Amino acid sequence: MSTTTIRFAKVHVPPPVAVPRGAEWASALVSALARLGHSVWRGLERVGQARAQRELNGLAERYADRPALAANLRDAMNRAAMQRDS
Repeated sequence: MSTTTIRFAKVHVPPPVAVPRGAEWASALVSALARLGHSVWRGLERVGQARAQRELNGLAERYADRPALAANLRDAMNRAAMQRDS
């Protein structure tokens, strides 16, 4: 009689390498901060443009006795407004 020996081998398959959760969180944070930064910057630009227009208008009123200068200041104010709106 012949004896048969059966041997079992256990193969350990490593789990797939996952992206660490910290990296996902950091990436989302960077994106959120970039959006926030752009939003803040746009707001600052709007405030600055409005202030510049008020200053130009005030200067045009101050120099009403010099019509050419007042007209140039108003033209600059209007050009700035058109650039902002485009």
